[in-house]
Amino acid sequence: MYRIYLYKAALLVYGLIQIAVGILFIVQHERLMIPLSIIGGAVIMLHGFMNIINFITKQGHVSKKRRKSFLFIGIVSIIFGVISLANPNSTFRIATIVFALYIFLNGASKLADFIVMKINRQPGGWTLLIAFAFFLTFGIILIASDRSASAFLLISGIYFILYGASTLSDFAGRMVPQKAKNIVKRRIRISAPVFVSTFMPLNTLRYINEYISVNDQLPAPVVPEKTGGTPDIEVMVHVSNNGSGKIGHLDICVDGEVISYGNHDWSSHKLFAVFGDGILFTAEKERYIDFSVTHDRKMVFSYGLRLTPEQLQAVRQEIVKLKSLTIPWKAPFEVACGNDPKSAKLSDYHDYCSKLWFGTRAKFFKFRKGKFKTYSVLSTNCVLLTDTILGKAGADIVFVNGIASPGIYYDYLEKLYMYPDSMVISKTIYSRKNIRKHKSERKNKNE
Repeated sequence: MYRIYLYKAALLVYGLIQIAVGILFIVQHERLMIPLSIIGGAVIMLHGFMNIINFITKQGHVSKKRRKSFLFIGIVSIIFGVISLANPNSTFRIATIVFALYIFLNGASKLADFIVMKINRQPGGWTLLIAFAFFLTFGIILIASDRSASAFLLISGIYFILYGASTLSDFAGRMVPQKAKNIVKRRIRISAPVFVSTFMPLNTLRYINEYISVNDQLPAPVVPEKTGGTPDIEVMVHVSNNGSGKIGHLDICVDGEVISYGNHDWSSHKLFAVFGDGILFTAEKERYIDFSVTHDRKMVFSYGLRLTPEQLQAVRQEIVKLKSLTIPWKAPFEVACGNDPKSAKLSDYHDYCSKLWFGTRAKFFKFRKGKFKTYSVLSTNCVLLTDTILGKAGADIVFVNGIASPGIYYDYLEKLYMYPDSMVISKTIYSRKNIRKHKSERKNKNE
């Protein structure tokens, strides 16, 4: 129980500190530039030395590739730390350029939304084009301005205040607990910056893998296991150490059926797979998790949610609505098996859907209309589809920056799990280390 009180106290203190820092940045931004540059340089150097220490001490506990990344990040961080201490003005110049790139990325997400709407022949969307022009202009001005460092601190101050207010709102919600049976209204939640939240699942995966390599078991849960019964739906965050798996994937499970969305039709990929035909697939939960963990070598964080009957019915109706906008589609290997099952070989097919169909007998669909007809990696992606469904259950997360990242949902669900009276009543980690245990438990339960 003491952990709950510590968590509440941490929310209060953290929120107040964020607001105080934001006010300080706004009021004293001119005077803070040099001191913050020096502090930043020292922190960057310390981060570099910590990575060098990890490179030396974690031999045998992590992969060679991971150890090399420790060394590379360590050297680069130390170099940047020295430059920052020697020339404090350069620190904010670099930070401003990075921030401008982040603004351009937000603008790109608006442009991607507009393009998707036009590809899908949907009316309107001109406000998205205006938002893109605003972000583009703002980013250019920020880079070209002589007072870009001052502007960067002012914007950072505003963000800290908003983020602190969101944290204090969470604290207020914890002080007046709201049971999952109550209807929760969606509100705007200020999330961590996308470049921070995006890699939260990956960092957790690496921590767990390193812990397993030393202790040969999964780490103990941070909070005691909840005893809230069987969840009504599950939200699953997938992450791996390979390629796009580092950013992660999100899907939802309702009534034992996984509903997932992605850019899986390789023949429809456009602009280096940024766009493509949106593919919705459904699969039986246990077979899908087994496939994700063993074949895709992913780690799956599954969060169970308890809903009211009204919320659950609204979620089911939204799924029926989405499915009504689709038509059946078959994976290439599924088509080959239907045409000539004797000569069809899985080894001749390298696309994800063919392997998924062979491993799970998933059912695939393409959208014939609607915003999910065309997939966009920055916006109309797996996260937005899951959010569209979960929003009917009152999930209070809205992507204020326009970029839908699985890490944002991971951070959101993890925070809800930390509190006993939230709608998140369970958390299960599926990995290659424990998948056999889960299979055995399922088998014994069925028997």
